[in-house]
Amino acid sequence: MAWRLHEYVLRGEIDNRLRGRVTGRVWLSGVDKPLELTLRGDCHPDLAGCRLTFENPAPIRFTTPPPVPQQRGTTGDITAARKVRVFDLPVAEAYSLLKAGGNPPEHLANSFYLEWFNDSNGRVVIESTGYRLEISEPVWRFTAEELAERARRAADQSGEFITRIESADEAPWDEFRAEQFLRESDATGDRYRRLLEKYIDHPDRERLIAREMGWTWIEEALDAGEAVPADEQGGEEFADDVSGADPPEEPAPDPAREGIDWVRDRDEGFIHPTAKHARDTFHDLRNELEVLAPDLSEKDAAVGEFESQLMILSVKLCAHLNFLVRDDLHDPALLIAWLKRDLEIHNKILAASSTLADHPLIPSARLAYYRSELFKVREAILAIISRLRKDD
Repeated sequence: MAWRLHEYVLRGEIDNRLRGRVTGRVWLSGVDKPLELTLRGDCHPDLAGCRLTFENPAPIRFTTPPPVPQQRGTTGDITAARKVRVFDLPVAEAYSLLKAGGNPPEHLANSFYLEWFNDSNGRVVIESTGYRLEISEPVWRFTAEELAERARRAADQSGEFITRIESADEAPWDEFRAEQFLRESDATGDRYRRLLEKYIDHPDRERLIAREMGWTWIEEALDAGEAVPADEQGGEEFADDVSGADPPEEPAPDPAREGIDWVRDRDEGFIHPTAKHARDTFHDLRNELEVLAPDLSEKDAAVGEFESQLMILSVKLCAHLNFLVRDDLHDPALLIAWLKRDLEIHNKILAASSTLADHPLIPSARLAYYRSELFKVREAILAIISRLRKDD
């Protein structure tokens, strides 16, 4: 999976005036610090020896955690002369014309393509035909011999990087690589949701989204008249269960882990004790607010934030800790990354609770009770993380 950042770029610069080295900076919309590029290698011949600046006239705000600021690694393809076909109409109109049997007008355009590899974020790509570019005069050029050697070396470096990544994927992840995976998934999900909203009523919605997401296998399946599984259209979270079948019976967990990794729930199901603690605290709060004023959470933003964040935490913990309940934890690092994110939600709850200190409808003793319960949940989460780290 690659980080594809072209939509979020504000502006940037790359400099290859020193042979064998590409430096640069890339500013992303909504991110304070630019990405600092320090890369081994050179640009393609059209940019070799040059400094290039680029600007995106219509950036989208980056709302998920960005790549690490210091991007140190190896150049991939870096060129401003990649030929691509571009529709002269908006993508939706072009597909409508294609569906009707027409030929939408298109032309060949130069695409700016910036690709690099690093150990922190893997492959990163910025690609666009719509950027404004300024290129300096070159201070050096490749000789014919250097071009041949560069082509051979680039192939070797690409293969070396792919081998290293594949080898890393075979080894257990650490929690930091797991967090990187979650960020990549966040970015993909956010982009999919924006496209789904954009094309929600379009008859060629699946094809348009697949094209813009780069999901060529979906386009190929649609061209072949095959049905595309729902879990391949943006992930399982967007799939609906329409089978009508009863869910499979939940297997009983390990009896030796009762009270540690699971307890029985009110409906005779199974739940992790920490998840149950958070969920029961949320239900207590919701019931108490219903007695105070049924619509208090809707009318009072501070109360609404406190209740909604506590609900989110309880739901997340139920989902994440269910792997321990079922003894189905294949990757402790991923669960640690999830739980660290749950702690961020916990921080939001505590921040929201601090705004309720002098609330006229919430007694200070009750607020102190909820904060006490929240700290117990926090300590339990930290204990689970510590245990997972030891087991890992």
